[in-house]
Amino acid sequence: MTIRIFVGTPANNEDLESQAVLEYSLRKHASEPIDLIWMKLSKNPESYWYSDRAKNRGWLTQSWATPFSGFRWAIPAFCHFQGRAIYLDVDMIVMADIAELWHTKAQDGKFCVAKNRDTFCTTLWFCDRAANSLPPVDRIKTKYALYAHLRKAFREDQIQGFSNGNWNCLDGESYASIRDPDIKIVHCTSIPTQPQLKYAVPRLEAKGQKHWSNKRPQKHWRQDIIELFDEMLEEAKLAGYTPEKYEVPQTEIFGKYYR
Repeated sequence: MTIRIFVGTPANNEDLESQAVLEYSLRKHASEPIDLIWMKLSKNPESYWYSDRAKNRGWLTQSWATPFSGFRWAIPAFCHFQGRAIYLDVDMIVMADIAELWHTKAQDGKFCVAKNRDTFCTTLWFCDRAANSLPPVDRIKTKYALYAHLRKAFREDQIQGFSNGNWNCLDGESYASIRDPDIKIVHCTSIPTQPQLKYAVPRLEAKGQKHWSNKRPQKHWRQDIIELFDEMLEEAKLAGYTPEKYEVPQTEIFGKYYR
């Protein structure tokens, strides 16, 4: 069975380098086929991710921490509450076979697998079980601050922890080496220190554009994460996963985010 993976991604070509690294590192290690879905805000009313703040329609993104924060909660509904699905943030580097996470055995009473009850940057959804645990998708789209509320809304006994390694290693945590075999996914959570910004910001500025975050870029405090990202980006380019591969034309740019 194909592994369904949904990735939250900004819609204005901001994180092309991260998209390249994420997809390449996923497929580099994967032992099974992957169906990769990029979740981006869209002006197209036919899109599941449609948003029009002026008309108060579709996804209303006020209070979101990123331009894609709330999408993760809609994945089970997108999948018609059938089967499994994995959610990932775009700012991740995969270090292991995602099939290991995909085939995690579901425990009784759990509707998803995540780092803990309020950290869902990597989530394995048991979509059929989520139907009774999540609000209706139309409410998720339109209720102000519901995204943030949901991050704190679940009981400990509803969330299943990772059983075979750290699939959401936050900025290296306390590991001595970023290549520790227990680390399955490296997640660069602090936006100003994301290694991709040294590529993305000049690229955007050359076209008169800006990154969605208005925070001044800073160097990540872990040199091994910087080196890992640079290494994976070069490998990705050589394998055909260039940032340009992910660029959408100006006619498809979403434009201003409301956060």
